[in-house]
Amino acid sequence: MTIKEIKSSWLFLTIVIASLYFVTGEISFLFSLDNSIVTICIFFAEGISLTAVIIFGKRAIVGVFLGQMILALNGGLSLETSLAISSINSIELIIALIVFNKYDFDKSLLRIRDLNILFLTIIFVLQPFSSFLGNIVLLSSSVIESSDFLESLFSWWFGNFMGQLLIVPMLLSIYQNIKQIYISKILLVVLLFVIINYTFIVLLDIDNILLLFSFMIPLVILLSRHDGLYYAGISILVIAITSLYTSKIGLGIFTSGDVTDNLININFYILAHIVIIYTHGISITEKDIFAKKLEDLNLTLKDKITYEVEKNRKKDRLMIEQSRHAQMGEAISMIAHQWRQPLNSISLLLEGACLKYSMGKLDSDTMSNFRVSTRKQITQMSNTIDDFRNFFRPEKEKSVFLVDEIIERSLSISEHSLQQASIEVSKDLQKEVYILGYPNELTQVLINIINNAKDALVDRPIEQKRGIIIKLFTEDKKVHISIEDNAGGIPDNIIDNIFNPYFSTKIEKNGTGLGLYMSKMIIEEHMQGSLSVNNTKESAKFILSFKSETRGS
Repeated sequence: MTIKEIKSSWLFLTIVIASLYFVTGEISFLFSLDNSIVTICIFFAEGISLTAVIIFGKRAIVGVFLGQMILALNGGLSLETSLAISSINSIELIIALIVFNKYDFDKSLLRIRDLNILFLTIIFVLQPFSSFLGNIVLLSSSVIESSDFLESLFSWWFGNFMGQLLIVPMLLSIYQNIKQIYISKILLVVLLFVIINYTFIVLLDIDNILLLFSFMIPLVILLSRHDGLYYAGISILVIAITSLYTSKIGLGIFTSGDVTDNLININFYILAHIVIIYTHGISITEKDIFAKKLEDLNLTLKDKITYEVEKNRKKDRLMIEQSRHAQMGEAISMIAHQWRQPLNSISLLLEGACLKYSMGKLDSDTMSNFRVSTRKQITQMSNTIDDFRNFFRPEKEKSVFLVDEIIERSLSISEHSLQQASIEVSKDLQKEVYILGYPNELTQVLINIINNAKDALVDRPIEQKRGIIIKLFTEDKKVHISIEDNAGGIPDNIIDNIFNPYFSTKIEKNGTGLGLYMSKMIIEEHMQGSLSVNNTKESAKFILSFKSETRGS
């Protein structure tokens, strides 16, 4: 029958637990070195009962109650005394459930915290409770004398908590890993440690417990690391039983003192194994689990970072595309403005030629003049297209270029719209100044800032429109471009936001709010420069700064 089927059958569960409690209790008495009712023996039955309650919950308590009562009756206690002791043990298990629930105990025992909760609850809560009340019952029933109360109290407490510390972690570990455990391997582990322990204790007659520790504990730790904590738990049980048996028959190191001393030595020998092996094993397991969680977290974090980076890249590409489209719209408007005059001139020349033709006065001089004049206008229109085509051509590699040429190109592209707005541009450009970057992208930024200055000058009622001042100068091995207008500056409540994406003061003019954001990203991320703005007395001043380069670098 599987664990699941046992859980589903209350009666079967009760019979199994009662039987196991009784049998393991009788086995415990067999290994006792004296025949008193309460003795310092490892009481395996208490480990069975606590494990059953941890795994099956309150449904296991009836089985424990019956097993305890049958064991007590079989030991010669009266029915009233047996019922009282069984009731105390049942209440002890209820207390265990309350404590474990309160402190979120995990029966998988994968954390040192859970092992500490288990051990501390057993030693300082459960066994003090049951040993004290149990011995009060024995004393009131005249089973023990008052002079024996303290010794009996210690024996009950020590034997029971040893039984629980030995059995509970082992059974819980086996329960959690039942599919990984093989009977053949269990038998091999049992045989191996019986031989090893018997050899050390009896055949080699080692009389130093510390020396015995130095042989046995490393072997159990090695088994724990190689095969799992459940096999280590089985090996500790084998060591305990072998040690108790050899002492029972009068062989080995644990026979050198009186009965009480021998029992205490055996128990502390086993207790050391329990504490060291389970603490070490669970610490390693917890470390491995933490490392796995950290690895999973790193992978998850890496995936999240990759996702967010790609998301931001898509957002930036979308912003760039939106900004590009907006600038293309502005460029088409500029082309239209700059073509209007040449087209008008061509139209007038054509009308003149047609008029002379109708009047019969179309001669070779007129046609020559028509050809020269129209070619000039067409060349001007072609140059305009070339300027904008170069401006929108993507650049894959950085190059060293003259900054003043890019400023002049930017002004040439913006010239017609500035003239239409009656805005004058003053220039103070230092010559032979080089930087490393993308000329077209810098042109894009300069046009954007110049257009913003133009819009501010057009929109704001300023009595004396001085226009725009552009300066190019070097200072401390840095190249600086300043673009300043006298439109009154940027309001203090928004100046810190103007480089944010989608922030625009031109909502009514369908502003995208991307121009300055893209400009800052181009200057600072693509060209490793800086772009800042500040208000002077009556103007807003944008400053672009770059590392100075020498020609040909």
